[in-house]
Amino acid sequence: MQILYAARMARFDLLRAVCHLACYVTRWTSECDRRLHRLVCYIHSSLHLRMMGWVGDKPCCVQPHLFADADFAGCVLTQRSTHGLHLVLRGQHTSFPISGMSKRQGCVSHSAPEAEIVAAGYALRCCGIPCLDLWQTLLPHKPGLLFHEDNQAMIRVVETGRNPTMRYLHRTHRVSVGWLHERFSADDLDLVYELTTRMAADIYTKAFVDAGKWEAAQWLINIVDPGLLLRRLREAEEAAKKDGLATTDPPPQSVGTHRKHTPPKPSVPARGGEGSLATAEPAKAGNMTKGLLLN
Repeated sequence: MQILYAARMARFDLLRAVCHLACYVTRWTSECDRRLHRLVCYIHSSLHLRMMGWVGDKPCCVQPHLFADADFAGCVLTQRSTHGLHLVLRGQHTSFPISGMSKRQGCVSHSAPEAEIVAAGYALRCCGIPCLDLWQTLLPHKPGLLFHEDNQAMIRVVETGRNPTMRYLHRTHRVSVGWLHERFSADDLDLVYELTTRMAADIYTKAFVDAGKWEAAQWLINIVDPGLLLRRLREAEEAAKKDGLATTDPPPQSVGTHRKHTPPKPSVPARGGEGSLATAEPAKAGNMTKGLLLN
């Protein structure tokens, strides 16, 4: 229980492992002992990690983002899928994690889009819609919710509201495709496609065997090493200073020639560009570049 409490409060990267072991409390085996020992060893070796959030924008420039993801038949014993959700407040220079969850689904899914539909329904019903009451009260511009999904088949089903191949979905999973279509048609919800490599909820649904992918998934949910974060911030600041000096230096000219200086035209940001709240790019801390969180 102590590990579960710590995972829910400050270490979202432990949620999947802890919740998976919690399913075997009434049928504990020697394999569960081995997994628990490995989990405690990992916790002991990663005490330097912290869940950090940063806010560098005005309240009118931030928006809640909800990520939902699911694996397919991830449980070896029951063949059930596991879905996860990640709620974060984001802006151009803001990334503040709010909530994370990992939960095994109630019955077996027949395909990955089916598991994704169940995950989206659960995330929207239990976290997405309730959080709008809070953020539309606190934030002056009353923002909508940006929902991130990495399965194009699921997005197409929600957009059309039709799913003739999964007519059993309401009886088995208690999920209504018509309800999802109606909710995402509202003005306060926006469904966008997200790349799998940038899906923040992926860490709640499956195990990782590659250390690089695991570290990248941790950065997506703001689980970072403070020393490494400060070092990368200094490197980004130094690189920005060098780029600024390079752009301010006048171009070399040959002797005896004179060129007329033309002042640069002011740039006008395009709609939906980098500064837009609807962009799916990760938030930046300070002067960090886009790829800083994943390098």
